[in-house]
Amino acid sequence: MEIDENINLEYELEKALERAESVEEYKKIIRVALGQWLQNLKGGQIKLNSVSDLKVLIEADLMLKDIEN
Repeated sequence: MEIDENINLEYELEKALERAESVEEYKKIIRVALGQWLQNLKGGQIKLNSVSDLKVLIEADLMLKDIEN
């Protein structure tokens, strides 16, 4: 029984690490996209009527922060 528990624990640890790595990658993507959005806003390529894009990025960032905690 102990061997099964160790295998289960190893599997759970591996999955937890994969999730943590995925969250970090998603956060990087969101930071890059948010930076690009802000550059486009400053450059006049995005007008304030497309704030919904920013809202989606912020919500995704907040969701990822919730996952971390």
